[in-house]
Amino acid sequence: MCTRLLALSCLLLTVAASAYGTTTQMWVWVDAKGVTHYSDRPVPGAKLISIATMEPEAAAKPATPRPPPTSSTTTARAPQSTVQYQLLEIFQPAENETFFNADAVVTVRIRSEPELVSGDLMRLYLDGNLVEGDPTALEYTLPGLERGAHSLRAQIVDAQGKAKMLSEPRMIHMRQTTVSEPRAVGPNLRPPPPPPPRPTPKPGNGK
Repeated sequence: MCTRLLALSCLLLTVAASAYGTTTQMWVWVDAKGVTHYSDRPVPGAKLISIATMEPEAAAKPATPRPPPTSSTTTARAPQSTVQYQLLEIFQPAENETFFNADAVVTVRIRSEPELVSGDLMRLYLDGNLVEGDPTALEYTLPGLERGAHSLRAQIVDAQGKAKMLSEPRMIHMRQTTVSEPRAVGPNLRPPPPPPPRPTPKPGNGK
């Protein structure tokens, strides 16, 4: 009977040890009266066994949820240029330059100090209207301008369209060549006058 109880106790201790994560060593023996004893210290004739501490393992702490990764496309901000421009001008054509004929082509060249940086845009206005083209171009070609005076102006803006610098206006004139007959020069400016009429003789006495 005692043997069965001992075996059952060992079985229960083994099951408990498997159910709990931590174990401790104990010694077990049976005295002359068949009573089973347990001790945490070695005793002569005792058998070493491992039993559970009867304390469950500390519950694993829940992992702190991390914030979902944020798309770089939504968090990244457009780079903003902090460059301060000192100069912006149209250096071609010259101020009040005149172009002849309706098929004349006007080439516009722009410069800035410092040079246009990445993220900033260049704009050209003709008579107050934006000229379509490459927003980073420093040269434009304007064909077929109408006769008369025209105003050119350049502007630098940032990526959000905020103005950073505006150039002075540059005036140009479109004219058409006129063709006229050459003028007479020298003493032949006017035709010579006709000769004066000759006097008519009066009838006389036959003399």
